[in-house]
Amino acid sequence: LKVKVVRSSPPSSQFKATFQESYQVYKRYQMVVHKDPPDKPTINQFTRFLCDSPLEAENAPNGPECGYGSFHQQYWLDGKIIAVGVIDILPYCVSSVYLYYDPDYSFLSLGVYSALR
Repeated sequence: LKVKVVRSSPPSSQFKATFQESYQVYKRYQMVVHKDPPDKPTINQFTRFLCDSPLEAENAPNGPECGYGSFHQQYWLDGKIIAVGVIDILPYCVSSVYLYYDPDYSFLSLGVYSALR
């Protein structure tokens, strides 16, 4: 399992390159876990809910390498995204906004893993 942290707002090149794959995992999660109808988890809804952020990106000299702001913490296995933790990295804390995962990997308890990580 490999974890990549990509800036979601403003969207980094890595975020843009993986946007569709990440959205497809989200859509499947919403449909299987939350029983949303297929037309409910739209790209616009996904973007408003988990990609757009009022936080401003900042790279402080003594801050984390990725900087402060809003990020998607992507969990990769065998070359594909299997889960995404939506997080805000702030000077004194990390706030977990949401986590979604490919339901085929529910046996891995990725929510528990991400919280303990």
